[in-house]
Amino acid sequence: MNVTMTDRRAGKFEAKFYHKILQEEIGGVKGHFGPINALAFNPDGRSFSSGGEDGYVRLHHFDSDYFSIKM
Repeated sequence: MNVTMTDRRAGKFEAKFYHKILQEEIGGVKGHFGPINALAFNPDGRSFSSGGEDGYVRLHHFDSDYFSIKM
């Protein structure tokens, strides 16, 4: 039997984004009240949608800061 547990502190689930090569966290998006089950990125790379166990589909747009990361 598999059991899925959600955080008792509502709203604490977050999608985190990492640099592909450096493997450092570069950002995150909060919003779901349970695990995120699906992600779909817009072909232009500036937004994405997420579907969660909470039954919501959320649309997210990246701030311009995501595209000006300095190394």
